[in-house]
Amino acid sequence: MHKQIVIKVDEDLEEIMPRYLEIRQKELIELEEAVQAENFEQIRMLAHKLKGTGSAYGFDELTRLGTLIEDKATDKDISNVPEFTSEIRFFLSNLEIEYVEMD
Repeated sequence: MHKQIVIKVDEDLEEIMPRYLEIRQKELIELEEAVQAENFEQIRMLAHKLKGTGSAYGFDELTRLGTLIEDKATDKDISNVPEFTSEIRFFLSNLEIEYVEMD
């Protein structure tokens, strides 16, 4: 069993978080398919969404991985992209959210 990745998130996001994570799971499947097909434009687009939304929801790791994947896709370089995609799957699969009051 993997250790849970505990992320503290603003309690104001609690109501919308399930939908956000549902969309990320759906996009992860699309990303994995695009990586298999080496569809760089699709990879770039999905990674850009991840990069853009991750930090806003408290997930700096998703922003980091999205940035790495987007840069690789822009250069049409598939190296490391499957590994980065696996890291996203691991992160989402082991995520435990702790809602806290933030200013």
